[in-house]
Amino acid sequence: MHHVSDLLRTPAGRRLTLVAGPWDARPVESVVLVDEMRELESASRGAIAIMSRHAMHGAGVLEALTVAGRREVAAIVLPGPSGTSPDIVSLARRAKVALLAGASDQPLSETVLGLSAVLRADPSLLLRRTREAIDGLGAIEGAGEDDILRAASGAIGVRYGVADVAGPSANSAVIRVDGRPDGYVCWDGQDPAAAIVAGVVATTLGRVRASARAAERARELAVLTLLRANAKELRPAARRARHEGVPVEGWHTAVFVHDPVVSQAGDVVLRQVRTAAAAATPRDDLAGPPVVTRWQDGILVVFTADERDVRAHAGPPRLTAGVGTCQPGPEGLRRTAAQARAAARRAAPGETARFDDLGVYAILAELGGSDSALVAARDMLAPLDGLGALAAHAVPTLKAYLDSWGSRTRAAELLNLHPNAVAHRIRRITEALGADLSDAQTRFALHVACHVVLDRECLPGTTEAVSSL
Repeated sequence: MHHVSDLLRTPAGRRLTLVAGPWDARPVESVVLVDEMRELESASRGAIAIMSRHAMHGAGVLEALTVAGRREVAAIVLPGPSGTSPDIVSLARRAKVALLAGASDQPLSETVLGLSAVLRADPSLLLRRTREAIDGLGAIEGAGEDDILRAASGAIGVRYGVADVAGPSANSAVIRVDGRPDGYVCWDGQDPAAAIVAGVVATTLGRVRASARAAERARELAVLTLLRANAKELRPAARRARHEGVPVEGWHTAVFVHDPVVSQAGDVVLRQVRTAAAAATPRDDLAGPPVVTRWQDGILVVFTADERDVRAHAGPPRLTAGVGTCQPGPEGLRRTAAQARAAARRAAPGETARFDDLGVYAILAELGGSDSALVAARDMLAPLDGLGALAAHAVPTLKAYLDSWGSRTRAAELLNLHPNAVAHRIRRITEALGADLSDAQTRFALHVACHVVLDRECLPGTTEAVSSL
């Protein structure tokens, strides 16, 4: 541990002159540049305070020594040569503050940097600073990232920040989540203690992020379970979602982003949607952050507020999206999600459509969101499961045929098939259903059933919509 007497024998301290006071009364723990007298009043214990001419303007040496003694500063360095008086000598001795004079031609920054480098090389001081900083981080375990960075920066005396990519010349420590790099803790300077503490900060942030993502995944799974639940499963699903921190009793507005290229760019789109959702959420929203999860053939974002939310939610730029209406409670969450997906299916590429603007299609979407309608539609189309290789294509084929008002040519264009192939499929489908497509009510019922099933269901084990076949 260094004292003033040790620093005066170093290259950085040889141009300093002891004017008054003891040179070994207190160990030196830091170096600070004081440009205003109020900064001396906040100096830490054991500091060497390098006084600028501006700081000494209008303040006497006696005043500076008084403040330094009260703060238990180790020494103050006056700018340029300084005289003494019996009062100065006496006060410096009583205050246990070494009064030093700097060379008039030596820049203050050179003195500060030189003495700081000497202190950073002191093993005992390095160990103590590092230990105190690590102990301080341990005391705020569970805090957020901003609080952790702020505490570490204050404890070690450097400014820590977080970056997705470390600069080529920046000091950095990698943040790992589940063993994978997830950003960097960055700082300036060559302080060894800062480098050691940065590693601890990176590890701490990794744990914070891992815990946050585990909780986020639990919320996402709870929301998906709620969306998939039938009437009997709804109450326990809502109870589970509430347990995982999903504010199911609030007012929900869903945004559905259509993402047909999940295998190639899914992660990129998902990150883009998460960023946009976080930016669109007020920090004072008591209902918590939005839930962002993959659902069906895209990405679902559920915004929740404590009261009816009339803000104009929108999808991320350049992505096809739909927005549901604001709905309350667990059933409302399911309803707005179905509405958002229905709106996204009607949106132009790269644009956002609102359920309120769907017109007649809103009726089909609301019908498709009904569990009883889905059960009835599945029962009506169940015989198609026995068509072997055609079963997976039967419902899309029937819907395209009915969409085309019974035109095999138009349906063939929609399905990219030959008209004869469409005719063959429709013959097998009508035989399996025992349906007479010349009957208007039969056509209407089957048409609605196709809409309901294709809007609600996906291929087993995938997020690809059946209607994409």
